[in-house]
Amino acid sequence: MALLALLTGLFASPGLAQPPVPDSTQNAEAEKEDPVEITADYMEHFVKEKLIKARGNVVVRYQNRTVRADKMAVNTETGQGHAQGNVVMQTEDGSTMEAVRGDFNIKTHRGILLRTRGTLKGQDGQEYYVSGQIFRRFSDEHYQTENATLTTCTGLLPAWMIEVGKADILTEDRALFTGGVFRVKGIPLIFIPVGYVPIITERKSGFLTPSVGISNLDGLTIQNRYFWAISRSYDATIGADYLENRGLRSSLEFRYRPHETTEGWWRGEHLKDDISGRTFWKLDARHKQVLPGGAQLQARLDQTSSANFNKTFKSQTEIRTRRSNDSFLSVFKGWETNSLDILGRYRESEQADRDDLFGILPSATWVTQSFELGKSNFYFNQEMNFTQFLLDLDPTIGTDNNQTIQRFDFHPQVSYPISFAPWLRLTPQVGFRETYYDKEISDQIDPSTGQPFIKGEFTREVFEFSTVLEGPKFNRVFQPTEPGGAAFKHVVEPRVQYDYISNFDRKDRERVRVIDGIDDVRPTESLTYFLTQRLLRKDTDAKGNGVVTQVARFEVSQSYNFRESRRFETPLTPRRPFSNLRFDLDSRLTDYFMLNFDSEYNVYDGHVQRFNVDVGVKISEWLMVVVEKRQVHNESAMILGTLDVTLPKGWNFKYSARFDEFNDRVLEHNGRATYSDKCKCWGLSLDIIRRRNINLNVNQAETKILLSFELRGLADFDGSRGETFIHRGF
Repeated sequence: MALLALLTGLFASPGLAQPPVPDSTQNAEAEKEDPVEITADYMEHFVKEKLIKARGNVVVRYQNRTVRADKMAVNTETGQGHAQGNVVMQTEDGSTMEAVRGDFNIKTHRGILLRTRGTLKGQDGQEYYVSGQIFRRFSDEHYQTENATLTTCTGLLPAWMIEVGKADILTEDRALFTGGVFRVKGIPLIFIPVGYVPIITERKSGFLTPSVGISNLDGLTIQNRYFWAISRSYDATIGADYLENRGLRSSLEFRYRPHETTEGWWRGEHLKDDISGRTFWKLDARHKQVLPGGAQLQARLDQTSSANFNKTFKSQTEIRTRRSNDSFLSVFKGWETNSLDILGRYRESEQADRDDLFGILPSATWVTQSFELGKSNFYFNQEMNFTQFLLDLDPTIGTDNNQTIQRFDFHPQVSYPISFAPWLRLTPQVGFRETYYDKEISDQIDPSTGQPFIKGEFTREVFEFSTVLEGPKFNRVFQPTEPGGAAFKHVVEPRVQYDYISNFDRKDRERVRVIDGIDDVRPTESLTYFLTQRLLRKDTDAKGNGVVTQVARFEVSQSYNFRESRRFETPLTPRRPFSNLRFDLDSRLTDYFMLNFDSEYNVYDGHVQRFNVDVGVKISEWLMVVVEKRQVHNESAMILGTLDVTLPKGWNFKYSARFDEFNDRVLEHNGRATYSDKCKCWGLSLDIIRRRNINLNVNQAETKILLSFELRGLADFDGSRGETFIHRGF
């Protein structure tokens, strides 16, 4: 299928835009000419004619180029030569051509070979195997052939090859040919009167290979892209996708990198849907830049139409299920102990039954990292924040009640670490927090307007104290059981932390509209313990140096709330001072086993409140299983599993499923079969996806089939381009 496109357009070689390269100037001094070296079993030197004739294992070297033959005559001044018998020409990049006889100029790189075959190498190491009755060489990059073949497959009978009458080849560019025949295992399959094949790892304008798929919702889909290499630092991709049941989807993506410290891209998509009659569009943009003075700027534009583009057309689960789009602009500047972060953010709901929005316009945060005050052993840190929020108090479709809230927060802290021993450390810390709000938005509704009451400014002040006791720490070293083996170290690290935040007026608490963690400050008096265990592994690298890695970490923690223990209780509201018991494990004991989990156990109700686990087992080099589970008690439970089977002779099979255990239904099936031949010159893959698609609040089952086919080093037919599936690995 890929070769059919050779009749209608050019394939492109896209890539990331690169910063411009400064112009180089030539050295005014002429370079000294390198000598021509000749060795052979027998040589004759004709001084007057400046000619050397040689026979028997003749080798001619000039710079990094070599010519070998049974017989050879070379002009030592011009570099012109003639070779006969087992002629071999080799260049610096490793490209090699063999011929029966040929004429060449070892200084100008030009030459002509008869009855040739050889290997051309690209910059990425890809090897192209060529042969021809006549092979002309104009430079290291430019060749012409007649009655030639081209393939990236090895063997006397390649899996595929292109035969051509004439071809003009520019390495790291293209092969332009006439009279072509595409053969599979020697059998002619497609006649190509005129063809153009990219032989390039750099960026080049042209049509990308189309990608195809079929879906019961969209019908037959064909993605067409044109890649435009505008310059070294700018490029674009223009798309026109055919969706049988929906219409034509247009897209444009522009990428830029005018400087090493500036880069970004933006992408737009548009579709007038034949099924619903609605217009879908999406606009994405990213920008990163280092400003004068070292400040870092990051920006993102994320907008979609009211007809939800992401839920309807995107494949990545995280994008399909998100609730709002998110645009932001951030400027960050750091110093030795201080930093300034300025942030603007705007979010809009993507849910069909809500139109609420949220904005930070803007937020400025000044942070001072902990530093010692003189030589007093006292350490100071602080965080100062000003934010203006934009809120929509009425998320009802078609109704807006936008209000702004300005908040200023100042939070300094002083600590005094005390070390009783290398394994025991106590760190008390005191601080206070002053927070100012320019208005109060009440939860009560004004009957005359039907909107919440808006009241005047107010402040909130709290005092805080905390102390952390770390240690005593215990460890034990397990020496290797055999020479050259790994040593292990088991470390136990207990930690106890006391936190106190003073009480403040209940009316002030009720006046605060909780938006983030600064607003959600509550009177606190709690004691928390942490018991952390680590397993460290020490190996020896090739240079004899010790390399230490953490292969497992397990932590248990729980808090006791003194305020809750003193609260007045009733039969309906008993005291519960103990928090959930928390467990957290991260491990990678071997390359063949993975186990990570975190959970919370409710000590009063006797059930697991939250549980997340990832388990992966690589049973052998050909079989792998990964299972994930995410569960919240009486709210949700999701299981995701992947089975990966690699068979001999290049076959690989993957199957993944996502199961909603809480609602007892399978949400998604993904299957993929791939084949890569043993010489790595071609491959194919087939994807079958079945999942739930929420399209304009209509829950539908979608089945999608995608096909990929690749002739490595030339072109690919990639039906999965742009798709992100749920297959998991280690």
